[in-house]
Amino acid sequence: MDNNITNINEKIEAESYLKTGSNELRVLEYRVSGISFGINILKVSKIVNELTDFTKVPETHPTITGVFKDMDHLIPIVDLAKLLNIENEKTCREKVIVTEFFGIRTGFQVDRLDWIHHFKWEDVIDTEQVFNKIDQPYVLGIVKPTEEKMIQLLDYETILLTLNPDLAKNNKSEYKIEESLHNKKILIAEDSPAVRSMLINELTENGFDVKAASDGKQGWDYYQKEDFDLVICDVEMPQMDGLALTLKIRQSQKSDIPVIVYSSIGDIGMKSRAKFLKADAHITKLNLDKLLVTVEKLLKGENINFNGKNDQEITESEENLLPV
Repeated sequence: MDNNITNINEKIEAESYLKTGSNELRVLEYRVSGISFGINILKVSKIVNELTDFTKVPETHPTITGVFKDMDHLIPIVDLAKLLNIENEKTCREKVIVTEFFGIRTGFQVDRLDWIHHFKWEDVIDTEQVFNKIDQPYVLGIVKPTEEKMIQLLDYETILLTLNPDLAKNNKSEYKIEESLHNKKILIAEDSPAVRSMLINELTENGFDVKAASDGKQGWDYYQKEDFDLVICDVEMPQMDGLALTLKIRQSQKSDIPVIVYSSIGDIGMKSRAKFLKADAHITKLNLDKLLVTVEKLLKGENINFNGKNDQEITESEENLLPV
């Protein structure tokens, strides 16, 4: 078959893959003191509809109300109203959204669950575009299911690093990159300020020249104007997500540049999506040792064993996440 025809077919197939919802953002909307917030459903492990038994723990972060046991896991409970400094209405916060990322399970107390909305990643509005409307340091972006309604998307990664300051210290890599690779230029696209800062520090300390973008669109702009040796991109980003950025890179004139998808969503489905769009590797945050080893191998031209297998749906149906 003609190479040009093959390339066109691959391009159409990849674009169709994104359009069919493989990178669709499903947002679970919940309320805290009457304000609508949202979380990517892929970050949700389970919903506790009625928390009746938990244990208070002394000398913890002031926003942690206690812990509860779920199977063999002790899960801390975070009072989101207190964390976000929202005036606490007299409501009984018995519902808990249990998340799992960074290898840690965390419960967030909320007033109620509303609905699961479906969006495209380009529907996410960066907070810089609505800075007069939002005064929250933990808000990364907003989505609008209707013209009148606004759902704020929190930076759960920064929240977790704030609650667990030792997490960044404990995940600091001791791995040292070969000196022959120093001064290689790396582009980062990461919307979480805390994670972006960690990446910049680790890569800079290892001798790399680092350029950092706060979303996929800005990353694409940088990519077109400058030459890079490798790209590291998050998946969940406003304006342009990491999978769409990967596709654009693979369709560009510099299509052979190594791309690492660095995501807090570590399920097989995400690995499969990254592999389908021809990313070179998928690394789960905050595995900095593995990230640096992978960066070194790719810059040396070595092959990576990509473990992206068959796609995997969410184990629990969306309906089961909402209260009956």
